[in-house]
Amino acid sequence: MPSSFRVVCLGNVLVDVLVKPVNRLPPPGGLLAVDHVEMALGGCASNTALALRRLGVPTSLWGKVGQDPFSSFAMTELRQAQVDVSGMVEDSRVSTSATVVLVDSKARRSFLHSVAANDHIHEKDVRLSHFSRFSHLHVGGYFLFPRLDGPPMARILKAAQKRGLTTSLDTAWDMKNRWMKALKPCLPYLDYFMPSEREEKMLLGHINPVRAAKAFLALGAKCVIVKMGEKGSFLMTRQGERHHVPAFEPRVVDTTGAGDCFCAGFIKGLSLGRDLRRCLQLGNAAGACAVSALGATTGLRSFAQIHDYLKR
Repeated sequence: MPSSFRVVCLGNVLVDVLVKPVNRLPPPGGLLAVDHVEMALGGCASNTALALRRLGVPTSLWGKVGQDPFSSFAMTELRQAQVDVSGMVEDSRVSTSATVVLVDSKARRSFLHSVAANDHIHEKDVRLSHFSRFSHLHVGGYFLFPRLDGPPMARILKAAQKRGLTTSLDTAWDMKNRWMKALKPCLPYLDYFMPSEREEKMLLGHINPVRAAKAFLALGAKCVIVKMGEKGSFLMTRQGERHHVPAFEPRVVDTTGAGDCFCAGFIKGLSLGRDLRRCLQLGNAAGACAVSALGATTGLRSFAQIHDYLKR
């Protein structure tokens, strides 16, 4: 185990093109005026990696991009944030993944997504021998890099645990409707499984955090954290420990990246040796910071900022 707590984030890396506000779409051939168009780093794994660095946690990012303008933008943003990108694969045969994020006047999001390079992340791209440098493996955006579905990801998680790492996994929307089939092999190798309520419903057919946590624990996860948006977050462990922490009430500008920043706040708590309830509070605070500005991580600036939320 490394002397300092270091995290490696594995998963989808992309560029978001944020458009706001979009309350309706123009007709074919039409034109619609909007107030704001911005390009920003996106992707669950890259969002969490960047947020962790802003919270002071040494973090590496493993994923795949192309060799194109979107790739140049993403890699520049990551390096400027001091995220270690030595494990990133730049592949000239594929294009960098991108998403058009349409944000309406109520901060609700719709997405137009190109999987692109993330559809070409293979098990051989993951450097298992480098796991010994880290303390924790976080998988971000599972379901959005399908070549690692099921057994390949289970093998990666098992290898990480074998080398002494704790593991966490945050899902995303499954565009191919695999859901539990792709997830189930991974659960026995997860110290922390971190779905949202919406994803919980697709995986289990209901929204009930206690029932959901019990189901995922029975399938092998050690600890289940359900992200519930404005209702806060819920946690249950295999030993029966459970907590519900209410959400903060920030001024919501854009909910993009809130779940990814929650994961970063929770993992920051783990890095400090905090108890699980405190980790949930840190996750909620990081998510609240994220939604206060346009973009996935723009609103989250520092660990001191999170402390301000906790003081309130």
